Amino acid sequence: MSSNPPNTANLDRRAWSLWILAFAVILSLTAAIPTLYLPMVQLIGAEDEGNVWVQNGYTVAIGLAGLVIIFCLVTILKQRELMRMREALDVDERVLQDSRTRLSEISALFQLSSTLNLQLQLSAILEIIVRRVLATLKAQQASIMIYNPETGLLETRASYGLESEFARNAKTRVGQGIAGWVAQQQQPVMLGAKAPNEDFGRHYKSNRNITSALSLPLRVGDRCVGVLNVNRINHPEPFREHHRDMLHLFAEHVGAVIDRAEVMDRLSAHAQALESSNLQLAEMNRMKDVFLSTASHELKTPLTSVIAYSELLDEHGRTLSIEQRGEFLGRLQSEAKRLLALIDDILDLSRLETGKLSLRRETLPVNAVVRAAVETARPLAIKHGVSLEERLDESLTDIEIDEVKTRQVLVNLLVNAIKFSPERETVTIATRADSGFVVVEIIDRGPGIAPDETAHIFELFGQGLREGDGQTSGLGIGLHLVKRITELHGGHVGVNSVLGQGSTFWVRLPGAELASQPVENAA
Repeated sequence: MSSNPPNTANLDRRAWSLWILAFAVILSLTAAIPTLYLPMVQLIGAEDEGNVWVQNGYTVAIGLAGLVIIFCLVTILKQRELMRMREALDVDERVLQDSRTRLSEISALFQLSSTLNLQLQLSAILEIIVRRVLATLKAQQASIMIYNPETGLLETRASYGLESEFARNAKTRVGQGIAGWVAQQQQPVMLGAKAPNEDFGRHYKSNRNITSALSLPLRVGDRCVGVLNVNRINHPEPFREHHRDMLHLFAEHVGAVIDRAEVMDRLSAHAQALESSNLQLAEMNRMKDVFLSTASHELKTPLTSVIAYSELLDEHGRTLSIEQRGEFLGRLQSEAKRLLALIDDILDLSRLETGKLSLRRETLPVNAVVRAAVETARPLAIKHGVSLEERLDESLTDIEIDEVKTRQVLVNLLVNAIKFSPERETVTIATRADSGFVVVEIIDRGPGIAPDETAHIFELFGQGLREGDGQTSGLGIGLHLVKRITELHGGHVGVNSVLGQGSTFWVRLPGAELASQPVENAA
């Protein structure tokens, strides 16, 4: 390509030199004829009649010279037109060669990526194609539609250039529209400013001023994987046949690259899904181990006490006093209730996870539910030497709640506060109104919770053995049940805690108007 301009210039200079030489010879001969003609006539002694003949011949010679000059001027003009035409052909040839070079570079690029098996995502490949095709063909807009076998639609996956928003997110069925026809027939189409027939004409978009367009199928064998659309908008030069032919060859090549990238994307998505599933299975397996180890301890403790007291009653029942028998029976009853509560928590968790737990709402004063929860937890508080204090707002309106489940939430929080409170400390339960919600707070003076643990304390098995003293917080599902049951009511639960200063767990329940809105049981 670089040698063409010098050769053309040499040819131009040589052609003009030859023409100038020819014109000089013709003009010299034209001037020589009358110059030689007059002396010859004088030599042969022409008289008056001969002078007339000589004058007429001289006039003819002058006229001939004028015609020769006109011929030379016309020839010069025609030569200039030929030069312009040749220059235009040279420009077209350079554009054609440049386009071939650029498309060869694109093909080489994607062939290299295929050969080296570069891990390019489909979106990146499509973005490269539309940008390079746009620059190569001096177009204003390009887009690629990929066929989705699941929906049967051609979906735009990449769009670049002027008015690209018109093509972005566009969808069409195979056989519908210009792109659908190209995908169905698997033939390239070149369109101008005017539609070639009525079928294509109804798909023209007059508001976009597309002066020339190319649509080509992206194929893999006999299968069409997509359509490449290239538009010239408000451009003086339309696409030509060589543009269509070159782009068709390019489309035949990149179809396989796109198909391979799409397969790699699907495999990558499947691999990520499998990896996520493996992580979930590993986490579930870890949670199962935690649950089994904790459950074995939590369930074994009350069962051991039940067996021990029942054996004592069986062996020494006749010798025990009435007070001792009553104490043993009370402990048996307490441990049995504790065991029953653990089993109920497990059953509630199972119902929540399967979406089968439903609420039986009724309008009740929340303070009455709080007092019932306090009485349920009081024996445990007495056992641990902890006192319970109530600070209830008597002006609260009634709210729609499930009494049993709400009492379960509050009892779980009270039991949790009592177990982690030092002896002779006080656990406070308070109620107040807050912007259409009712807030219940359980305040303890325990060791508090570390900031990095508060984010996970309401997760399933988020509680475990307390570090340092070996005490257990239960199966690790109590606070998780508190959170899930509260959310079923349309409320929220949280904790504010400072290490060494205690914790405040709060439950925020909606008022009667807010509670009337349905809440889905999110698994």
